[in-house]
Amino acid sequence: MDLPKPSAGGPAASPETRGPALGEPPAESAPGTPRRAIAPALSSPERLRHELAQAQRMEAIGELVPGITHELNNPLAAIMAFSQLIFRDPRLPADLRHDAELLIEEAGRTRRIVQNLLDFARRRAPERRATNLGPLIDSVLDLQSYAIGAHAIQVEVAIDPDVPAVQLDRAQMQQVLLNLTLNAIQALSATRGGRLRIHAAVERRGMDSLVTLSVVDDGPGVPEELRDRIFVPFFTTKPADEATGLGLPVSADIVAAHGGRLRLGPDAAGQGAAFVIELPITTELAGEPSPNASPGAAGTHPPAGDSVDGRGTRARILVVDDEPSIRRFLFKALENAGFEPVLAATGQDAIDVVRDGPVDGILSDHRMVGMSGTDVYDAVVAIRPELRDRFVFMSGDILNPALRDFADAHGVVLLAKPFDLASVGRTVRDLLERSAQG
Repeated sequence: MDLPKPSAGGPAASPETRGPALGEPPAESAPGTPRRAIAPALSSPERLRHELAQAQRMEAIGELVPGITHELNNPLAAIMAFSQLIFRDPRLPADLRHDAELLIEEAGRTRRIVQNLLDFARRRAPERRATNLGPLIDSVLDLQSYAIGAHAIQVEVAIDPDVPAVQLDRAQMQQVLLNLTLNAIQALSATRGGRLRIHAAVERRGMDSLVTLSVVDDGPGVPEELRDRIFVPFFTTKPADEATGLGLPVSADIVAAHGGRLRLGPDAAGQGAAFVIELPITTELAGEPSPNASPGAAGTHPPAGDSVDGRGTRARILVVDDEPSIRRFLFKALENAGFEPVLAATGQDAIDVVRDGPVDGILSDHRMVGMSGTDVYDAVVAIRPELRDRFVFMSGDILNPALRDFADAHGVVLLAKPFDLASVGRTVRDLLERSAQG
């Protein structure tokens, strides 16, 4: 998500493709720009040693990030959750409500940073569906509407009539477009009244056709000496507290996983930056989801009355988490949604609850001290087999391959941390409805 600040070097006129691969040393930069630096002239053995060391560092980061994000996501989930509870409290004065809203926004920004780190460390294959680009672009601009209005940016969207639905992972491509539009907004923030243009077209190359999606701004552009470095992981010219240097590398990887390419195009009329997403056109189109529908969403959410179980009482939901703040929030969230929450701090506590009385559903953290979520699942199902399809695993890393394999094999629902009030109630209602229908 990080474009460099302008420099006197000015923009280059020639198009560039993706920058150096992981481990490849960047070009020598101009004076005054940050250096990732090694000496400009290395012998072949020295270069190989440097590339090996860089690859080892990246591998170490990939191993560390999931654990770090887990430790960050637990307190972050509590901050987001209680900020929402405070914001919804009718007793809160208007000025404090505004402060609570700022807390929610900043926690959301932190969540996106953590997710970027996790996406970079653990890439997942896209889950593609035929998607119309118009609603996708509209959803991105809606999310950026405040920043666009604050800087009086003019937005132009053009989608050529022959552009078909494209096979893509809507959430992943939305992330790419959010990164690119955020870069453009930041580039235009120094002046009011700049222009952001998004254009989708079909480009034919010989016998093949592809969809190009361009995000162009008329800001200061990318300095020539930095054009081959902006896709290098962790490279940024922004202050450390404003950027991670992962936005563009992650975006390029997402597009590559779709069989396409993200490149830095030629500057428009000698100024501004133009990023171009190239995506292949396929004829194997699945049914088009309704505009703005979430992937995988089916039907409407059941009414609040579905929080009542077959006994005519409130559905009893067991919460298993070793973080006291998470347990407290989930108790309030479930109670507000009409359920009867029961709390357990350990896997053994959860087993005791299941043995002692009725339980209609279980929300369990996946990564806990002592028994893990999968251990709790195995122990509970051994006691109460009917609960096998009433489990939700909460995790800050729901893309973990082992976790996803277990969830797919056993029909366990995954809930990503940090979560909000709405997602907790919706997940539990959907779980109970699915179990009742099954």
